Amino acid sequence: MPSTAFRPAEELKPDDVCAFLFPGTGSTGVPDLPALARTGPGAARAVADVLDAAQEGLPATGWPSLRTILLDDPAAYRDASRTPGVAQLCAYAASVAVDRALRAAGVHPGYAVGQSFGEIAALVSAGAFTIADGARMAASAVGVLARRGRGGGMALLEAGEDGARACIQAAGAPDVVVACLNAPTVTIVSGPDAPLEAVVAAARAAGTRAARLAVPYLSHHPAMAGADDEWYAMIRRLPQRPLEVPVHSPVRGRAYHDGDDLHRALADCIVGPVRLPDALRAVHAAGATVFTEAGPGDALCQCARLTVPGARTLAPLRDRPRHGRAGKAAPGVAPREEER
Repeated sequence: MPSTAFRPAEELKPDDVCAFLFPGTGSTGVPDLPALARTGPGAARAVADVLDAAQEGLPATGWPSLRTILLDDPAAYRDASRTPGVAQLCAYAASVAVDRALRAAGVHPGYAVGQSFGEIAALVSAGAFTIADGARMAASAVGVLARRGRGGGMALLEAGEDGARACIQAAGAPDVVVACLNAPTVTIVSGPDAPLEAVVAAARAAGTRAARLAVPYLSHHPAMAGADDEWYAMIRRLPQRPLEVPVHSPVRGRAYHDGDDLHRALADCIVGPVRLPDALRAVHAAGATVFTEAGPGDALCQCARLTVPGARTLAPLRDRPRHGRAGKAAPGVAPREEER
């Protein structure tokens, strides 16, 4: 029977404008797409259609059935995710599935913001690329990152950018850089394994919460120069379509337009730093009234609450409606260590 646990349209006011937020890689949990599919026949069709379309973009061998491990038999996810790239592809597919299920429920994006790897799903949401081509991009990106960024990783510090730099300096680890500013008090750093561990230790010694992320490669780091060009050459021939929704890039620091080479913009994300608060403030200033997590968890909704005072949020794979509408502005906390 369909679940009655979540009716996203009922959480909104008639004049609300949603900014869909697409998270990056790093989630080690299983996206709860079966629960999403149980919210109604429209959501069930949307989820299944997205998983089938994403599968079309993957090689015929070497990849599990996304429909099987995310929808029909989620218990198989853990074993399947041991194959490099599977967790990232599942995160991409889950983001697009949430996007399409929300639309089926009458909730449409007025804006889209993608965080790092999430920019692929954001541009698919906006109509610039097909779901299958987005899967092709995601699969090839993971291959390039794993090969070119091996021996490094990323860590989350519950500190602002200046505080993160102070931890890097205290650790004597100049090879570690600020990779992502997720919120005014949440920063992601990237670097080789040993220096990165030293920064985590220095942060903890200073009383700052810090944790390694489940991202087994460098990203948003100067050492990845060249990896961006390699990936760009792999994806540049995939057709680019006109944007149907404004997409604000935390890497470019502005909204994309149809004159942009969006393949190049995506490739720039491999090296360039992410500044999510600027993008969140920009879409809020442009008219977004509700930040909506298009993906597993609610990490980006938490970032929105930390960045925009009084931010209203929806997280379909985390929230269940309480009393009232999406006007709740629960205190934000740092994203969980498995999410970025």
